[in-house]
Amino acid sequence: MSGPPIIVISSSVPQVGKTTLALNLAAALWNDNYHVHLFSPNNHEVHNFIKMRKQFCQEHQIDLLMPTLLSGIKEADTFPDKSVIIADIPTSGASDYADIFAQAHTLISIGTNINHLQWEFNHPYMGLIWNAKKSIASRGIKYLNWIAVMNMSKTDETNISKLSEMSRRFGYRVASPLKYREAFCHISRGYCAADMVRSPIFAMSMNDVYARREILTLTDFLWQHK
Repeated sequence: MSGPPIIVISSSVPQVGKTTLALNLAAALWNDNYHVHLFSPNNHEVHNFIKMRKQFCQEHQIDLLMPTLLSGIKEADTFPDKSVIIADIPTSGASDYADIFAQAHTLISIGTNINHLQWEFNHPYMGLIWNAKKSIASRGIKYLNWIAVMNMSKTDETNISKLSEMSRRFGYRVASPLKYREAFCHISRGYCAADMVRSPIFAMSMNDVYARREILTLTDFLWQHK
């Protein structure tokens, strides 16, 4: 695909924070002057976020940037300069989105513990990864920018060590873990950690500061393609 980079967020198991990450990552990118386009099929959480975001802006008389929702991703689509697409892929039926995996500039696999990230036990998920690797190789790209990130309340150095060891076998990069998940869940109110520097109405706790730092660190890591 010759259009904007596509960041695919997925997991081999459900309920690990894919949508929470997608929305917080979107906020970090649009606050860095990207036009963010979000593909998140049949996701009530995303629609509720946008509804609450509009309501929050109206109540507080502020402007917060909004993602553009996509119903699909086609090569013929046109996008503004400095656009990025975030594809939040549902775990159930992920194979239906194999074409989006194949177009990925970056693939983020997320889990809350090391068992979620042991992909050798999940052959359908590994099939999606393998096909994505073959697709980019056919386009003359040497590496799939595959990133593993652990979403957890506290850093478990044993898990991170295991994840790093596995990276040599599977060919992904290990991002810093997201340690303060509760601070990312402002999405239920319609805003994200990265939004909170845009207006003095936000009273940032240290937890919010750490969350914003972690999501910005991950955002920078995305572009450090080896």
